[in-house]
Amino acid sequence: MGTFTDKELKKYEKEIRKKLLPELRDELLDVITDPTPERANIVKARIRVLEKREIRFNNAKQKIIDKQRQPLPDKEGFRQFLFIIVATFAFILIEMLFSRGGFSLITNFNLGRFLGVAKFFPIVGIFGWFTYYLPFFRRHVWDEKKSYIKDIPEFWLRNFKIALSFASFLFIFSLEIFSTGTYNGVFYSGTGLPAYIIALGYLVASTLYIINAFYPIIKKLRPKFGITLLAFAAALELIISNIFG
Repeated sequence: MGTFTDKELKKYEKEIRKKLLPELRDELLDVITDPTPERANIVKARIRVLEKREIRFNNAKQKIIDKQRQPLPDKEGFRQFLFIIVATFAFILIEMLFSRGGFSLITNFNLGRFLGVAKFFPIVGIFGWFTYYLPFFRRHVWDEKKSYIKDIPEFWLRNFKIALSFASFLFIFSLEIFSTGTYNGVFYSGTGLPAYIIALGYLVASTLYIINAFYPIIKKLRPKFGITLLAFAAALELIISNIFG
């Protein structure tokens, strides 16, 4: 067939738009040998459109499948999180009390100084459980073939351990600031009202972050690495520095 008129090409384009992707690929094999490239170009353009549409559809479908496969954290996960934090505090405190100088820690107890050290406890507990205790119990204690075994904090440890470590740190850090009335940070250091404002911001943000990790209210604010939380802490400190600095 020779050169096509504009009317013939428009008619052909309308016919092509009705065909499915497999049919278009077969059609391309038929028209690729045309002496002029008009029909082949029409088919190629339509194939590109449908392929992009297919990719978008498959990506959206895969996201839905991934969400369905991945269980959401729930009250059981929250209970496990609290258990690990409490167990870590108990273990470290017992170690401190029975160590040399443990009695002096009781008699010379200072809440602010204690919280200054305790804010690191959740990080130790979360990563200690994830890297050591969980593999140990899975290997030597739990029998995962038995239905009553709920081993456990795998979902939130796998997805939110870093973010929850930061959130727990800021939560206890806020209590330390409230108890001492002093804030020493990267961009600002001070006492009194500015320190209390920062402490309140950290307390509210970290509490909401922890709750949202287990009871997802806003899923977009549940990043795995806690970058949003760190950005908020830095921004709050900079704002206070500009206002009171």
